[in-house]
Amino acid sequence: MKSLFLAMGAAGLLMFASCSKNDSNSNAPENGNSKVQFVLTDAPALYDAVNINIKEVKINMGGEGTDSNWVSYPLSPDLAKPVNLLDLRNGDYMYMGEPLSLPAGTISQIRLVLGDGNTVVVNGQSYNLSTPSAQQSGLKIKFNQTLEPNGIYKIWLDFDAARSVVKAGNSGIFNLKPVLYAKMEAATFGAIKGTVLPSVAGTTVYLLKGADTVGSAIPEKAGSTYGEGYYKFINLGTGTYSLSFNAVDSTNYKDSTVANIMVDAGKTTDVPKVTLHQ
Repeated sequence: MKSLFLAMGAAGLLMFASCSKNDSNSNAPENGNSKVQFVLTDAPALYDAVNINIKEVKINMGGEGTDSNWVSYPLSPDLAKPVNLLDLRNGDYMYMGEPLSLPAGTISQIRLVLGDGNTVVVNGQSYNLSTPSAQQSGLKIKFNQTLEPNGIYKIWLDFDAARSVVKAGNSGIFNLKPVLYAKMEAATFGAIKGTVLPSVAGTTVYLLKGADTVGSAIPEKAGSTYGEGYYKFINLGTGTYSLSFNAVDSTNYKDSTVANIMVDAGKTTDVPKVTLHQ
């Protein structure tokens, strides 16, 4: 469900606030400061649940290579318990806290600290996720983005659950090796949503811009509050996109594509329902 992202350790994600559901209200910055708000979202994964315990998010404005001047971002009470990342796909997301006032300047790094109690649920069975020692000091993300005076920003953290959970052979042990993605835009974003049926085709939806694949989504199953086959891509820059609907080979359903999908700033483009056939 994601637009083009850069791997953890590459440039971080920084973008101006855009209007979307559940936007929190915030006052304009004062005295030349900026306001920053963290938002969490997730890429698709074929698990029942991936529950992650986020203990702390820190911001470093002391310059790249320094290990001082870390500022803690005040987390929402909703993060006092593990969050199921798979609730944050197909265009869903959660605010990690209220906007934080910071002096204008450059954020060089972001640090994400994980706690214990991380689990993955596979076929109804819960497994503990063994986490790396890096969770103690936090996972550092190089950012190097400048906050302008009186700016209002959102920093989106995209947690790739599919790549972050690694099964250790046939041991029944699952390891958590967090992979985060980011995208930078200084614009108002658009979105694409639609429905693909039937769900028994096991379709994965790929978002393409030209020849490049810039995102993927796993449509909702029957019984979802959004409706069977629902998918959504958010945080899209303006332009023309295509969708590729790829069914699981064993179902014998034929793949399909929809081309020339226009995305405008601040708008959601509805794609007509796609039905795959055998």
